[in-house]
Amino acid sequence: MEPSKLNILSRRADTAISGTPPVLLVHGAWHGAWCWQGNFLEYFAEQGFDTYAMDLRGHGQSPARKAMRWNRMTDYVDDILSVVEGFEQPPFVIGHSMGGFACQHLMTRTKHLSGIGLLATVPHYGAIKATLKIAKSRPLDFLKANARLSLYPLVSDPLKAAHMFLDEDTAEPDRIEFGKKMIDESYMAFLDMLVLKLPRKPISAVPVVVVGGARDGLFSPASQRATAGRYGAQCHILAETAHDVMLSENWLMAAETVRDWMYASK
Repeated sequence: MEPSKLNILSRRADTAISGTPPVLLVHGAWHGAWCWQGNFLEYFAEQGFDTYAMDLRGHGQSPARKAMRWNRMTDYVDDILSVVEGFEQPPFVIGHSMGGFACQHLMTRTKHLSGIGLLATVPHYGAIKATLKIAKSRPLDFLKANARLSLYPLVSDPLKAAHMFLDEDTAEPDRIEFGKKMIDESYMAFLDMLVLKLPRKPISAVPVVVVGGARDGLFSPASQRATAGRYGAQCHILAETAHDVMLSENWLMAAETVRDWMYASK
């Protein structure tokens, strides 16, 4: 999809520093660019980076090309690549969860990157363990999702959705407000993450950092360490942090970890 058709939030660096790469933030499944607002988007701009957060096709304010269920991982990578190639300077691309999985594919498609940050990412070997965990803990919702070829049943209840993503001590009104923002996600992209489209090795040496949460109920610290090992990356596991690292009470620690890595990688 052409970058002009994708919704992209932006925040220019508070203090421009010549030669500093831009930062592109990529959301995960069921989310949108909104998940970066109020924290990562503003933080990195304050640290001297022009910062952008995109809505993948069919998410947020970006138009759909086809019914959500038929989007493939390749479609999402195409969206990210179209934005990346529009930057004069190779950007840092930070992907969360499904966005992190897409970023692993991105490394097989372009060398125009300053680095890749993976936050609570779907591991390089796929989402099979997380899928089995959900199937065991929520069998009825899992059956509905497969019967309808739609992942929305997994997030249709705001409190259940919040339980998947947010810190345990998040106030109930905040949980409900968060849960209401969830949208459907592609069933085919889910199958790609499960087994159909696992990432190959990068086409060039790209700096990578992995940041996960010790209390991530979807992707364990072990999965994050394994993914970091595949890419020869640093791995940081944040205590008392759930899956949505960028919305956790510890989001600033996560952002500072990524910032320090970006400064070291420039």
